[in-house]
Amino acid sequence: MRAVRIFVSLALCLCLTAPAFSASTAKHSGSIQLSKEGGLGRLEIHGDIAAVLQRDEGIVTLLSLKDPDRPKVLGRYDDDANQSLDGDIAFSSDGRFIFYARQTVQFSLDGIHVIDVSDPKNPKLAGYAPGGGAFRVATYNDGTDEWVVLLDAVTGLVVYRFEPTSAQLVPVYTDPLPATDKVGGPASAGLVIDPKDEQFGGPVLYVATGGSGLQIYDFSDPTAPLLVGSNADEGIAEIEIFAGVLETGEGGPSIPIRFVFAATEYWFDKTNVPTIVVYDASDLSNVQPIGRLSAGAQAKDEMRIQGMTFAKGGLYVAHSSLGLVRFGGRKGPQTVFKDPGRLNPSAGVLTAPYAFDVETAKGRLYVTDAATGTLSVLRL
Repeated sequence: MRAVRIFVSLALCLCLTAPAFSASTAKHSGSIQLSKEGGLGRLEIHGDIAAVLQRDEGIVTLLSLKDPDRPKVLGRYDDDANQSLDGDIAFSSDGRFIFYARQTVQFSLDGIHVIDVSDPKNPKLAGYAPGGGAFRVATYNDGTDEWVVLLDAVTGLVVYRFEPTSAQLVPVYTDPLPATDKVGGPASAGLVIDPKDEQFGGPVLYVATGGSGLQIYDFSDPTAPLLVGSNADEGIAEIEIFAGVLETGEGGPSIPIRFVFAATEYWFDKTNVPTIVVYDASDLSNVQPIGRLSAGAQAKDEMRIQGMTFAKGGLYVAHSSLGLVRFGGRKGPQTVFKDPGRLNPSAGVLTAPYAFDVETAKGRLYVTDAATGTLSVLRL
């Protein structure tokens, strides 16, 4: 059963704390340089289309993945933003729109840009909701309405109802968060929506920030998220979730399991060593850390955890200059891939490579690099 495999995989992961590395069998099967002037950031995939954020340029590039090893540029959304900073992207459930949460020193362009990508060769701005430092964005469709969740450096946690006919975002809920808990720059927050948690039978929203730690909400009513679990022991950022039900068999009870894998943040506290904290959130009244995963990195900007994804029984981590690291085998953390590209000084990152985000689709891993401007493909 899937839940049992998850439980076993987790047990293996928790054993891997030694900084030893070994070779991986993952095969580098393709790459495409998307920018010679800036680095790449967040990555999202919907069907045969990938969206990649050229974070330094404020550009969203759309790619065809019909040939999964040879991504092909279809079109770009570019509104000539100046000095773009961090941001995030998410597809609508039907893939017709992209929600681009942008941070930039050109404050009139901060906020969520609703991009119509129904024709991916000609993406167009369809709507806009201003913000004060939009950083993380996620979407959820309840079968009737599309909901967009934003973490913003000024307004905090905001939930919008999306109206597709007008491409407008209507705010329905805001939690400003204490001033010390707001998100900031790189690796300061995480946001995940599990559309159907086994325990609740509905959606659960996971929010992580460098100040507030982990917060878990029952998201059954997006206009009034209900806080059901939390742990504020330390600041965290990027998160991934393992959730399901463990069947004990022989007429025994079904046990809900819920584990949160969370990268330590570094925007608010530069002394934080980059590790992955594993929380047991099976009992939401008592969310506690139960282990840590480390690749032996030091507390340096060039050794941070930027993106994570699960694939084939392993947790794959975009570990800045360490490259793509896999946790989940008996040999310890494995180096999977390091972009061989040259340093691109105009990207503003003085260390190459600089793995930024990783997603899985079509039996591949797709990895963005913030120093070389390259998207790489690995066949699993």
